[in-house]
Amino acid sequence: MAGLIEMIINNPSLIQTIAKQVGIDTATAESIVRQLAPILMGGAKSNLQSDKDSGSLIKKIESDNYAEMFDKPEEAVKKKDLKEIGDDILADLTGSKENSREVAKHVEQETGVSSNIIKMILPMLAPMIIGALTKSTGEKSDLTEASGDTNSMTAILVELIDQDHDGSMIDDVMGMATKFIFS
Repeated sequence: MAGLIEMIINNPSLIQTIAKQVGIDTATAESIVRQLAPILMGGAKSNLQSDKDSGSLIKKIESDNYAEMFDKPEEAVKKKDLKEIGDDILADLTGSKENSREVAKHVEQETGVSSNIIKMILPMLAPMIIGALTKSTGEKSDLTEASGDTNSMTAILVELIDQDHDGSMIDDVMGMATKFIFS
């Protein structure tokens, strides 16, 4: 998961685009993204490991649209439907609007930035999380898609996100959050 988080945080275009869209400086935007990225990645892992149907999330990850959004975030935010797309993805990553609000409150406490600003960032960041996962799966997703085996795609994604391979996302998310909070 560390590589995925770094991929997101080390995308200056993404950080600059978010900062510009919500009217904050890039250092604040980066701080918020450092908090949100591990939480949303953990939500992806939880979705993939749950008993509920993860097909919707897997289809999004297999789509090149999100990788393109990740590569060109400034163009993605110009699209009128980005908030709708982001809200749809947040449903997969956090489970509900209430959970998204709780994430925003948590990050507000950690960063001191208003949860209203964080709530504006969440739907912009969610497609970028999917884009990072899409780019990370690379050829593996093409092979899975060709075979039609969503179970192997799920295994690939869980492997990417579960950095210590213990099957638990909690310690990974908390470890990543702690690393980025205090770095």
